[in-house]
Amino acid sequence: MLTAIFQNEGAYLAACTLTALTLGGTAWALARRVGNTRGVWWSGLTFSLTGVFGVTFMGAGRASGVCALNHRFAEPFHTTQGLWNLAMMVPVGALALLAVRRILPVLVGLVVLPLSIEVTQAAVEGLGRVCDSSDAEMNIVGGLVGLALAGAVLSVRRSLDWQAGLKGALIASTAFLLLGAGVVRPMLEFTNADGTGLSGVDSAQKRAVEIALKEAFGNRYEIGQLYEQPCGNLPCKNIVFSLHSREEGHREAFGNGSLSWPDRKHLNVLLEDSDHPTIMGYPVTGAKAPSTGQDASRVAQTYARRQYPWVNDANVQRTYAMGERAELGWITNWRWTHNGILMPRMLDVQVDRTGHVSQIDVTLGPAHVEMPKARLDAEQAERAVRKAVATRLRTNGGSSAAFRAQAVTVKALDQDGVWAPHWLVNVTWGTKGQGADSQESDRAAMYRVNAISGQVYDSGGTPIEAD
Repeated sequence: MLTAIFQNEGAYLAACTLTALTLGGTAWALARRVGNTRGVWWSGLTFSLTGVFGVTFMGAGRASGVCALNHRFAEPFHTTQGLWNLAMMVPVGALALLAVRRILPVLVGLVVLPLSIEVTQAAVEGLGRVCDSSDAEMNIVGGLVGLALAGAVLSVRRSLDWQAGLKGALIASTAFLLLGAGVVRPMLEFTNADGTGLSGVDSAQKRAVEIALKEAFGNRYEIGQLYEQPCGNLPCKNIVFSLHSREEGHREAFGNGSLSWPDRKHLNVLLEDSDHPTIMGYPVTGAKAPSTGQDASRVAQTYARRQYPWVNDANVQRTYAMGERAELGWITNWRWTHNGILMPRMLDVQVDRTGHVSQIDVTLGPAHVEMPKARLDAEQAERAVRKAVATRLRTNGGSSAAFRAQAVTVKALDQDGVWAPHWLVNVTWGTKGQGADSQESDRAAMYRVNAISGQVYDSGGTPIEAD
Protein backbone atom coordinates (compact mmCIF):
# COMPACT_ATOMS: atom_id res chain seq x y z
CA MET A 1 0.00 0.00 0.00
CA LEU A 2 2.77 2.42 0.92
CA THR A 3 4.52 1.74 -2.38
CA ALA A 4 1.32 2.60 -4.25
CA ILE A 5 0.78 5.75 -2.20
CA PHE A 6 4.29 7.19 -2.39
CA GLN A 7 5.29 5.98 -5.85
CA ASN A 8 6.87 8.81 -7.88
CA GLU A 9 6.45 11.28 -5.01
CA GLY A 10 10.09 11.41 -3.88
CA ALA A 11 10.51 15.16 -4.45
CA TYR A 12 7.26 15.96 -2.65
CA LEU A 13 8.16 13.77 0.34
CA ALA A 14 11.63 15.29 0.53
CA ALA A 15 10.13 18.79 0.57
CA CYS A 16 7.59 17.72 3.16
CA THR A 17 10.32 16.28 5.39
CA LEU A 18 12.41 19.43 5.07
CA THR A 19 9.40 21.57 5.96
CA ALA A 20 8.62 19.37 8.97
CA LEU A 21 12.21 19.63 10.22
CA THR A 22 12.18 23.39 9.78
CA LEU A 23 8.88 23.87 11.60
CA GLY A 24 9.90 21.42 14.31
CA GLY A 25 13.10 23.33 14.91
CA THR A 26 11.17 26.59 15.00
CA ALA A 27 8.77 25.17 17.59
CA TRP A 28 11.70 24.08 19.76
CA ALA A 29 13.35 27.51 19.50
CA LEU A 30 10.10 29.31 20.40
CA ALA A 31 9.55 27.04 23.40
CA ARG A 32 13.02 27.81 24.70
CA ARG A 33 12.50 31.51 24.14
CA VAL A 34 9.34 31.60 26.28
CA GLY A 35 10.89 29.40 28.94
CA ASN A 36 8.89 26.24 28.19
CA THR A 37 10.82 23.18 29.38
CA ARG A 38 8.96 20.83 27.04
CA GLY A 39 10.39 22.22 23.81
CA VAL A 40 11.51 18.82 22.56
CA TRP A 41 7.93 17.51 22.76
CA TRP A 42 6.52 20.60 21.03
CA SER A 43 9.15 20.15 18.32
CA GLY A 44 8.19 16.49 17.84
CA LEU A 45 4.49 17.32 17.77
CA THR A 46 4.99 20.00 15.11
CA PHE A 47 7.10 17.62 13.04
CA SER A 48 4.47 14.86 13.28
CA LEU A 49 1.54 17.14 12.44
CA THR A 50 3.37 18.52 9.41
CA GLY A 51 3.95 14.96 8.22
CA VAL A 52 0.28 14.06 8.73
CA PHE A 53 -0.90 17.09 6.75
CA GLY A 54 1.67 16.50 4.03
CA VAL A 55 0.72 12.84 3.49
CA THR A 56 -3.02 13.50 3.85
CA PHE A 57 -3.19 16.20 1.21
CA MET A 58 -0.59 14.68 -1.15
CA GLY A 59 -2.05 14.52 -4.63
CA ALA A 60 -5.08 16.59 -3.57
CA GLY A 61 -7.33 18.12 -6.18
CA ARG A 62 -10.93 19.07 -6.73
CA ALA A 63 -13.36 18.74 -3.81
CA SER A 64 -16.22 16.29 -4.34
CA GLY A 65 -18.65 17.72 -1.79
CA VAL A 66 -19.47 14.14 -0.74
CA CYS A 67 -18.48 12.10 2.32
CA ALA A 68 -18.85 8.31 2.59
CA LEU A 69 -20.14 7.02 5.93
CA ASN A 70 -18.83 3.49 6.38
CA HIS A 71 -21.07 1.44 8.70
CA ARG A 72 -18.60 -1.44 8.92
CA PHE A 73 -16.59 -0.05 11.80
CA ALA A 74 -14.30 -3.08 12.05
CA GLU A 75 -13.52 -3.15 8.31
CA PRO A 76 -10.63 -0.59 8.28
CA PHE A 77 -8.79 -2.61 10.94
CA HIS A 78 -8.33 -5.33 8.31
CA THR A 79 -6.98 -3.07 5.55
CA THR A 80 -3.50 -1.71 4.96
CA GLN A 81 -4.89 1.77 4.40
CA GLY A 82 -6.77 1.69 7.69
CA LEU A 83 -3.76 0.50 9.69
CA TRP A 84 -1.60 3.18 8.08
CA ASN A 85 -4.13 5.86 9.06
CA LEU A 86 -4.04 4.53 12.62
CA ALA A 87 -0.25 4.31 12.84
CA MET A 88 0.51 7.82 11.62
CA MET A 89 -1.62 9.37 14.39
CA VAL A 90 -0.09 7.41 17.30
CA PRO A 91 2.92 9.76 17.63
CA VAL A 92 0.63 12.79 17.34
CA GLY A 93 -1.48 11.61 20.29
CA ALA A 94 1.55 10.78 22.41
CA LEU A 95 3.54 13.93 21.64
CA ALA A 96 0.50 16.16 22.11
CA LEU A 97 -0.02 14.92 25.65
CA LEU A 98 3.69 15.04 26.45
CA ALA A 99 3.76 18.67 25.29
CA VAL A 100 0.49 19.91 26.82
CA ARG A 101 0.17 17.63 29.90
CA ARG A 102 -3.61 18.29 29.95
CA ILE A 103 -5.65 15.31 28.89
CA LEU A 104 -9.01 16.97 28.12
CA PRO A 105 -7.80 19.59 25.58
CA VAL A 106 -5.65 16.94 23.87
CA LEU A 107 -8.58 14.52 23.74
CA VAL A 108 -10.79 17.12 22.05
CA GLY A 109 -8.04 17.97 19.59
CA LEU A 110 -7.49 14.33 18.62
CA VAL A 111 -11.18 14.00 17.72
CA VAL A 112 -11.61 17.37 16.03
CA LEU A 113 -8.46 17.17 13.88
CA PRO A 114 -9.35 14.01 11.85
CA LEU A 115 -12.96 15.15 11.38
CA SER A 116 -11.77 18.55 10.18
CA ILE A 117 -9.37 16.94 7.72
CA GLU A 118 -12.15 14.84 6.17
CA VAL A 119 -14.46 17.86 5.88
CA THR A 120 -11.65 19.85 4.26
CA GLN A 121 -11.07 17.09 1.72
CA ALA A 122 -14.74 17.12 0.78
CA ALA A 123 -15.28 20.88 0.70
CA VAL A 124 -12.08 22.79 -0.14
CA GLU A 125 -10.97 23.08 -3.77
CA GLY A 126 -7.32 22.16 -4.26
CA LEU A 127 -7.26 20.06 -1.08
CA GLY A 128 -9.87 17.53 -2.11
CA ARG A 129 -9.38 13.79 -1.89
CA VAL A 130 -11.65 10.98 -0.75
CA CYS A 131 -13.76 11.94 2.27
CA ASP A 132 -14.29 8.71 4.20
CA SER A 133 -15.50 8.19 7.76
CA SER A 134 -13.17 5.17 8.02
CA ASP A 135 -10.14 7.43 7.66
CA ALA A 136 -11.35 9.67 10.49
CA GLU A 137 -12.19 6.62 12.61
CA MET A 138 -8.70 5.16 12.30
CA ASN A 139 -7.01 8.53 12.79
CA ILE A 140 -8.95 9.02 16.02
CA VAL A 141 -8.16 5.51 17.24
CA GLY A 142 -4.47 6.03 16.48
CA GLY A 143 -4.45 9.33 18.34
CA LEU A 144 -6.15 7.74 21.34
CA VAL A 145 -3.60 4.91 21.37
CA GLY A 146 -0.79 7.46 21.51
CA LEU A 147 -2.66 9.41 24.19
CA ALA A 148 -3.04 6.27 26.29
CA LEU A 149 0.63 5.35 25.99
CA ALA A 150 1.84 8.82 26.96
CA GLY A 151 -0.83 9.06 29.67
CA ALA A 152 0.41 5.83 31.28
CA VAL A 153 3.98 7.17 31.43
CA LEU A 154 2.96 10.58 32.79
CA SER A 155 0.62 9.04 35.36
CA VAL A 156 3.48 6.98 36.81
CA ARG A 157 5.55 10.15 37.04
CA ARG A 158 2.59 12.07 38.50
CA SER A 159 3.03 14.84 35.92
CA LEU A 160 -0.39 14.71 34.28
CA ASP A 161 -3.13 17.25 35.05
CA TRP A 162 -6.48 15.44 34.75
CA GLN A 163 -8.81 18.39 35.32
CA ALA A 164 -7.07 21.39 33.78
CA GLY A 165 -8.64 22.79 30.62
CA LEU A 166 -12.13 21.40 31.31
CA LYS A 167 -13.93 24.67 30.56
CA GLY A 168 -12.00 25.30 27.34
CA ALA A 169 -12.52 21.71 26.19
CA LEU A 170 -16.28 21.96 26.71
CA ILE A 171 -16.48 25.29 24.87
CA ALA A 172 -14.42 23.96 21.95
CA SER A 173 -16.49 20.77 21.73
CA THR A 174 -19.77 22.70 21.75
CA ALA A 175 -18.54 25.14 19.12
CA PHE A 176 -17.40 22.26 16.89
CA LEU A 177 -20.75 20.46 17.18
CA LEU A 178 -22.70 23.63 16.38
CA LEU A 179 -20.45 24.39 13.42
CA GLY A 180 -20.88 20.86 12.11
CA ALA A 181 -24.67 20.89 12.43
CA GLY A 182 -25.17 24.41 11.12
CA VAL A 183 -22.55 24.72 8.39
CA VAL A 184 -20.89 21.43 7.46
CA ARG A 185 -23.94 19.17 7.26
CA PRO A 186 -25.92 21.40 4.84
CA MET A 187 -22.79 22.01 2.77
CA LEU A 188 -21.91 18.36 2.11
CA GLU A 189 -23.71 15.31 0.80
CA PHE A 190 -23.34 12.18 2.93
CA THR A 191 -23.59 8.72 1.39
CA ASN A 192 -23.89 5.46 3.29
CA ALA A 193 -21.40 2.69 2.56
CA ASP A 194 -20.75 -0.82 3.80
CA GLY A 195 -17.00 -0.96 3.41
CA THR A 196 -14.72 1.50 1.59
CA GLY A 197 -11.16 0.39 2.30
CA LEU A 198 -8.60 -1.69 0.46
CA SER A 199 -7.79 -5.35 1.08
CA GLY A 200 -5.63 -7.97 -0.59
CA VAL A 201 -6.59 -9.87 -3.75
CA ASP A 202 -6.65 -13.61 -4.40
CA SER A 203 -5.05 -15.52 -7.28
CA ALA A 204 -8.23 -15.46 -9.41
CA GLN A 205 -8.48 -11.67 -9.16
CA LYS A 206 -4.80 -11.23 -10.01
CA ARG A 207 -5.21 -13.52 -13.02
CA ALA A 208 -8.25 -11.56 -14.21
CA VAL A 209 -6.22 -8.33 -14.18
CA GLU A 210 -3.38 -10.02 -16.06
CA ILE A 211 -5.76 -11.23 -18.79
CA ALA A 212 -7.48 -7.85 -19.16
CA LEU A 213 -4.17 -5.97 -19.39
CA LYS A 214 -2.68 -8.44 -21.84
CA GLU A 215 -5.66 -7.87 -24.12
CA ALA A 216 -5.23 -4.10 -23.84
CA PHE A 217 -1.44 -3.72 -23.97
CA GLY A 218 0.21 -7.09 -24.48
CA ASN A 219 3.21 -7.53 -22.17
CA ARG A 220 4.41 -3.93 -22.22
CA TYR A 221 3.72 -3.20 -18.53
CA GLU A 222 4.52 -4.89 -15.25
CA ILE A 223 1.71 -5.13 -12.70
CA GLY A 224 2.54 -3.66 -9.31
CA GLN A 225 0.36 -3.58 -6.20
CA LEU A 226 -3.20 -4.95 -6.41
CA TYR A 227 -6.01 -4.33 -3.93
CA GLU A 228 -9.70 -5.11 -3.67
CA GLN A 229 -11.93 -2.08 -3.09
CA PRO A 230 -15.70 -2.18 -2.41
CA CYS A 231 -17.99 -0.09 -4.65
CA GLY A 232 -19.41 1.90 -1.76
CA ASN A 233 -22.90 0.59 -1.01
CA LEU A 234 -23.27 -1.32 -4.30
CA PRO A 235 -22.99 -5.15 -4.45
CA CYS A 236 -19.72 -5.13 -6.37
CA LYS A 237 -15.99 -4.62 -5.98
CA ASN A 238 -13.12 -3.19 -7.97
CA ILE A 239 -9.61 -4.54 -8.22
CA VAL A 240 -7.34 -1.48 -8.18
CA PHE A 241 -3.76 -1.83 -9.34
CA SER A 242 -0.63 0.00 -10.37
CA LEU A 243 1.37 -0.49 -13.57
CA HIS A 244 5.09 0.04 -14.07
CA SER A 245 7.24 0.49 -17.14
CA ARG A 246 9.51 -2.37 -18.17
CA GLU A 247 11.87 0.08 -19.87
CA GLU A 248 15.40 0.12 -18.46
CA GLY A 249 16.09 3.30 -16.56
CA HIS A 250 12.39 4.14 -16.17
CA ARG A 251 11.32 1.78 -13.42
CA GLU A 252 9.97 4.74 -11.43
CA ALA A 253 7.30 5.53 -14.04
CA PHE A 254 3.87 4.17 -13.19
CA GLY A 255 0.17 4.25 -14.02
CA ASN A 256 -2.92 2.91 -12.31
CA GLY A 257 -6.23 1.29 -13.10
CA SER A 258 -9.19 -0.74 -11.94
CA LEU A 259 -11.13 -3.82 -13.05
CA SER A 260 -14.69 -4.50 -11.91
CA TRP A 261 -15.22 -7.72 -9.96
CA PRO A 262 -16.61 -10.31 -10.20
CA ASP A 263 -18.09 -9.49 -13.63
CA ARG A 264 -14.73 -8.26 -15.08
CA LYS A 265 -16.67 -6.14 -17.56
CA HIS A 266 -15.23 -2.69 -16.81
CA LEU A 267 -11.54 -1.88 -17.21
CA ASN A 268 -10.11 1.59 -16.71
CA VAL A 269 -6.39 2.30 -17.07
CA LEU A 270 -4.72 5.70 -16.65
CA LEU A 271 -1.17 5.57 -17.99
CA GLU A 272 -0.52 9.33 -17.92
CA ASP A 273 -2.32 12.00 -15.91
CA SER A 274 -0.76 15.27 -17.05
CA ASP A 275 -0.06 17.30 -20.17
CA HIS A 276 3.51 15.99 -20.20
CA PRO A 277 3.68 12.64 -22.04
CA THR A 278 5.81 10.02 -20.27
CA ILE A 279 7.38 6.67 -20.98
CA MET A 280 4.15 5.08 -19.74
CA GLY A 281 2.23 6.10 -22.87
CA TYR A 282 1.37 3.06 -25.02
CA PRO A 283 2.91 3.36 -28.52
CA VAL A 284 0.71 2.51 -31.49
CA THR A 285 2.70 0.96 -34.32
CA GLY A 286 2.84 3.26 -37.32
CA ALA A 287 1.22 6.19 -35.52
CA LYS A 288 2.59 9.73 -35.79
CA ALA A 289 2.18 12.63 -33.38
CA PRO A 290 -1.32 14.05 -34.03
CA SER A 291 -1.90 17.76 -34.56
CA THR A 292 -5.68 17.61 -34.99
CA GLY A 293 -8.59 15.62 -33.63
CA GLN A 294 -8.84 13.81 -36.95
CA ASP A 295 -5.22 12.68 -36.66
CA ALA A 296 -5.81 11.49 -33.09
CA SER A 297 -8.95 9.66 -34.16
CA ARG A 298 -6.97 7.66 -36.71
CA VAL A 299 -4.43 6.69 -34.03
CA ALA A 300 -7.21 5.65 -31.64
CA GLN A 301 -8.93 3.63 -34.38
CA THR A 302 -5.70 1.83 -35.22
CA TYR A 303 -5.22 0.89 -31.57
CA ALA A 304 -8.85 -0.11 -30.99
CA ARG A 305 -9.15 -2.28 -34.08
CA ARG A 306 -6.02 -4.19 -33.09
CA GLN A 307 -6.85 -4.67 -29.41
CA TYR A 308 -10.67 -4.56 -29.48
CA PRO A 309 -11.82 -5.43 -33.02
CA TRP A 310 -15.45 -5.45 -31.91
CA VAL A 311 -15.44 -1.62 -32.15
CA ASN A 312 -16.15 -2.01 -35.86
CA ASP A 313 -19.79 -2.67 -34.95
CA ALA A 314 -20.26 0.63 -33.09
CA ASN A 315 -22.85 2.98 -34.58
CA VAL A 316 -21.62 6.11 -32.79
CA GLN A 317 -18.05 7.41 -32.81
CA ARG A 318 -16.74 10.84 -31.91
CA THR A 319 -13.45 12.50 -30.96
CA TYR A 320 -12.99 15.58 -28.81
CA ALA A 321 -10.09 17.52 -27.35
CA MET A 322 -9.02 17.27 -23.73
CA GLY A 323 -8.31 20.83 -22.63
CA GLU A 324 -8.85 24.13 -24.38
CA ARG A 325 -5.91 23.48 -26.70
CA ALA A 326 -5.88 19.69 -26.44
CA GLU A 327 -3.12 19.86 -23.85
CA LEU A 328 -4.04 16.36 -22.69
CA GLY A 329 -4.62 15.11 -26.23
CA TRP A 330 -7.89 13.74 -27.59
CA ILE A 331 -10.44 11.11 -26.53
CA THR A 332 -12.28 8.95 -29.05
CA ASN A 333 -15.56 7.34 -27.93
CA TRP A 334 -17.27 4.29 -29.43
CA ARG A 335 -20.92 3.78 -28.47
CA TRP A 336 -23.76 1.42 -29.35
CA THR A 337 -27.37 2.60 -29.43
CA HIS A 338 -30.67 0.87 -30.15
CA ASN A 339 -33.97 2.74 -30.56
CA GLY A 340 -32.31 5.84 -29.15
CA ILE A 341 -31.14 4.04 -26.00
CA LEU A 342 -27.46 3.87 -25.11
CA MET A 343 -26.33 0.26 -24.81
CA PRO A 344 -23.97 -0.96 -22.06
CA ARG A 345 -20.99 -1.61 -24.36
CA MET A 346 -18.50 1.28 -24.55
CA LEU A 347 -14.89 2.09 -25.38
CA ASP A 348 -12.93 5.30 -24.74
CA VAL A 349 -9.34 5.74 -25.93
CA GLN A 350 -7.30 8.83 -25.08
CA VAL A 351 -4.32 9.69 -27.28
CA ASP A 352 -1.66 12.15 -26.07
CA ARG A 353 0.18 14.77 -28.11
CA THR A 354 2.91 12.29 -29.07
CA GLY A 355 0.45 9.76 -30.52
CA HIS A 356 0.62 7.35 -27.60
CA VAL A 357 -2.42 5.94 -25.79
CA SER A 358 -2.61 7.58 -22.36
CA GLN A 359 -5.91 6.18 -21.05
CA ILE A 360 -8.52 3.58 -21.91
CA ASP A 361 -11.95 2.85 -20.50
CA VAL A 362 -13.54 -0.43 -21.61
CA THR A 363 -17.05 -1.69 -20.81
CA LEU A 364 -17.83 -5.17 -22.12
CA GLY A 365 -21.61 -5.02 -21.92
CA PRO A 366 -23.96 -6.28 -24.65
CA ALA A 367 -24.33 -4.26 -27.84
CA HIS A 368 -28.08 -4.93 -27.99
CA VAL A 369 -30.70 -5.76 -25.35
CA GLU A 370 -34.49 -5.90 -25.47
CA MET A 371 -36.37 -3.93 -22.84
CA PRO A 372 -39.66 -2.11 -22.27
CA LYS A 373 -40.20 1.28 -23.84
CA ALA A 374 -39.37 4.28 -21.65
CA ARG A 375 -42.41 5.93 -20.05
CA LEU A 376 -40.64 9.05 -18.78
CA ASP A 377 -39.30 11.75 -21.09
CA ALA A 378 -36.33 14.03 -20.30
CA GLU A 379 -38.43 16.71 -18.61
CA GLN A 380 -40.18 14.19 -16.38
CA ALA A 381 -36.84 12.62 -15.41
CA GLU A 382 -35.41 16.03 -14.48
CA ARG A 383 -38.52 16.81 -12.44
CA ALA A 384 -38.22 13.51 -10.56
CA VAL A 385 -34.57 14.17 -9.73
CA ARG A 386 -35.23 17.74 -8.58
CA LYS A 387 -37.96 16.51 -6.27
CA ALA A 388 -35.84 13.67 -4.85
CA VAL A 389 -32.77 15.85 -4.31
CA ALA A 390 -34.84 18.58 -2.67
CA THR A 391 -36.29 15.98 -0.30
CA ARG A 392 -32.82 14.75 0.66
CA LEU A 393 -31.56 18.29 1.18
CA ARG A 394 -34.48 19.09 3.48
CA THR A 395 -33.85 15.89 5.42
CA ASN A 396 -30.20 16.88 5.86
CA GLY A 397 -31.07 20.46 6.76
CA GLY A 398 -29.83 21.96 3.49
CA SER A 399 -33.04 23.02 1.74
CA SER A 400 -31.49 26.33 0.62
CA ALA A 401 -28.76 24.71 -1.51
CA ALA A 402 -29.08 25.67 -5.19
CA PHE A 403 -28.77 22.90 -7.77
CA ARG A 404 -29.64 22.17 -11.38
CA ALA A 405 -30.72 18.92 -13.04
CA GLN A 406 -30.24 18.17 -16.73
CA ALA A 407 -31.12 14.91 -18.45
CA VAL A 408 -28.22 13.67 -20.57
CA THR A 409 -29.31 10.42 -22.23
CA VAL A 410 -31.22 7.16 -21.77
CA LYS A 411 -29.06 4.12 -21.01
CA ALA A 412 -29.87 0.43 -20.67
CA LEU A 413 -28.98 -0.80 -17.18
CA ASP A 414 -29.21 -4.21 -15.58
CA GLN A 415 -30.98 -4.33 -12.21
CA ASP A 416 -31.15 -7.75 -10.60
CA GLY A 417 -30.97 -9.45 -13.98
CA VAL A 418 -33.66 -7.29 -15.62
CA TRP A 419 -32.72 -4.71 -18.27
CA ALA A 420 -34.55 -1.39 -18.12
CA PRO A 421 -34.01 2.09 -19.63
CA HIS A 422 -32.67 4.69 -17.20
CA TRP A 423 -32.31 8.41 -17.69
CA LEU A 424 -28.88 9.74 -16.72
CA VAL A 425 -29.39 13.14 -15.11
CA ASN A 426 -26.49 15.45 -14.32
CA VAL A 427 -27.02 17.35 -11.04
CA THR A 428 -24.79 20.37 -10.40
CA TRP A 429 -24.47 22.58 -7.36
CA GLY A 430 -23.16 26.07 -8.13
CA THR A 431 -20.37 27.24 -5.85
CA LYS A 432 -19.65 30.65 -7.37
CA GLY A 433 -22.87 31.69 -8.97
CA GLN A 434 -25.12 30.39 -11.70
CA GLY A 435 -23.61 31.98 -14.80
CA ALA A 436 -21.75 30.25 -17.57
CA ASP A 437 -18.44 31.42 -16.15
CA SER A 438 -19.05 29.43 -12.99
CA GLN A 439 -19.22 26.02 -14.61
CA GLU A 440 -15.64 25.15 -13.77
CA SER A 441 -16.32 25.72 -10.06
CA ASP A 442 -19.54 23.68 -9.94
CA ARG A 443 -19.52 20.23 -8.41
CA ALA A 444 -21.59 17.64 -10.20
CA ALA A 445 -22.97 14.15 -9.74
CA MET A 446 -24.70 11.81 -12.16
CA TYR A 447 -28.08 10.61 -10.91
CA ARG A 448 -30.30 8.15 -12.73
CA VAL A 449 -34.00 7.59 -13.06
CA ASN A 450 -35.71 4.34 -13.98
CA ALA A 451 -37.64 5.41 -17.09
CA ILE A 452 -40.33 2.80 -16.33
CA SER A 453 -40.97 3.14 -12.58
CA GLY A 454 -39.64 6.67 -12.01
CA GLN A 455 -37.36 5.56 -9.13
CA VAL A 456 -34.46 7.97 -8.60
CA TYR A 457 -30.96 6.79 -7.63
CA ASP A 458 -28.08 8.98 -6.47
CA SER A 459 -24.54 8.82 -7.85
CA GLY A 460 -23.73 5.95 -5.48
CA GLY A 461 -26.69 3.87 -6.62
CA THR A 462 -28.77 4.48 -3.49
CA PRO A 463 -32.54 4.89 -4.08
CA ILE A 464 -33.90 8.30 -3.09
CA GLU A 465 -37.48 8.59 -1.91
CA ALA A 466 -39.28 11.86 -2.66
CA ASP A 467 -42.07 13.38 -0.57
